[in-house]
Amino acid sequence: MQSNKSLSMHHKVIYLVIAVVCIMIGIVGLIIPIIPGVLFLVAAIFLMGKVSTRVKQWSDQQPLIQKIQNRLHRLQGASALNQMKVVALMSLESLVSGLAAVFSRVRALKVRGG
Repeated sequence: MQSNKSLSMHHKVIYLVIAVVCIMIGIVGLIIPIIPGVLFLVAAIFLMGKVSTRVKQWSDQQPLIQKIQNRLHRLQGASALNQMKVVALMSLESLVSGLAAVFSRVRALKVRGG
């Protein structure tokens, strides 16, 4: 893994732009539970951790973020196709969890109301 000091300015800017896009998608995902918002927010933190040592130190102390980051770190040696497959499966897992949460809330509302 590269340290943030060895990254060129171009790489840092690219990581930050992608992180901002992930943050925006993640916020939308928190509002619309069909989009895996948490996964995008964690991806943003992962990318920002490559640029900022403070973000990296903070994220290393968060158990949920550590779990997802460990998955991402294990993928670094994999082919691009395998990386996309794993990220797609992680997204699908988040989507299913989000849908399950929505359905359980709807069911709870039906029980209360009817």
